[in-house]
Amino acid sequence: MLHRVRAVVVAVAGIVGVLCVGWWAVAATTGLSLVVVTTGSMSPTIPAGAVVVTERVAAADVRPGQVVTVPRPGSPLPVTHRVVAVDRVPGDAAARSLTTRGDANDTVDRDPSVVREARRTIASAPALGHVLQWSSTPAARGLAVATVGLLVVWSFWPARRAAGGGGGVGDDERGARG
Repeated sequence: MLHRVRAVVVAVAGIVGVLCVGWWAVAATTGLSLVVVTTGSMSPTIPAGAVVVTERVAAADVRPGQVVTVPRPGSPLPVTHRVVAVDRVPGDAAARSLTTRGDANDTVDRDPSVVREARRTIASAPALGHVLQWSSTPAARGLAVATVGLLVVWSFWPARRAAGGGGGVGDDERGARG
């Protein structure tokens, strides 16, 4: 029974690892990224704690109605809001002035974002952002390293022989003569 539990635990850990490496490869080759939404300004469409998958696009390709992540004027953190207007920027053909508003907000954002590119939302997953935020803490990283180390040791730990097996030549894992 213990060997089955061990196999399942190691398989699950392996699947998680493969998914992480797979996401890294996809992100590196396609430019996709994950953004955690920390406020409820886009609720109910994108609730607080959700994660959104974004793609980098030229500002000229942004259209009203799309949800984008752009730098917030006067803040170190970006904002993920819906575009309500796109205006050209005189003297810069590639730049656009994006007027945005959160779906839960009654008014547009005070300052438009003037950008040459934006991160357009292509998918979202509620609550996954909480998991990603927690997993980036030092405690979670330490726990992950310790867990992986223990799994490696456990997966290679020799199985115990059953009582009375004798451990002689020809014994299989259950201790029976074969």
